[in-house]
Order: sequence, then structure tokens, then C-alpha cells
Amino acid sequence: MMNYPEPQAIVSGSKVARYYYTNLAQALIAGKMARMEAAKLAAQGYDFGYCAPGSVTSINEGPYKGMHEVTIP
Repeated sequence: MMNYPEPQAIVSGSKVARYYYTNLAQALIAGKMARMEAAKLAAQGYDFGYCAPGSVTSINEGPYKGMHEVTIP
């Protein structure tokens, strides 16, 4: 696993984790790192299902409102 920028919150799932950042620049760095790690894992046969590691989404509602969600492999 890579050394991602420290997120403000983490939600772990079965195929990926979601890291939440208040700083967009940190989220974009984490997203780029996640895409690189996902490419390596996919080459080894890992299936992420419908998840898209490296995607960065701005959250507009719920407990993470105002934060940026990054999908981590």
C-alpha cells in the first residue's frame, strides 16, 4: 500500500476504501496515487468490481459534506 496524504476520514469496504479530504489538492494527489496502485493490482488480476480507484468526487450532502472523496484500492 502506498503512503497517501493523511485523510480526515476513512471508510473501508470489501473491494476499496474511501478516503475523505478537506483539501482538494491532497485529494487529487491521493487520486493519482490510487490510479497507479490500482493499475499494478489489476495487472495482478485484482477485480475492483464497479468501483473506480482513483476517482475524486466532491461531496455535497451527508456527513462528509464539503469534503472530497477518493476511492482507494
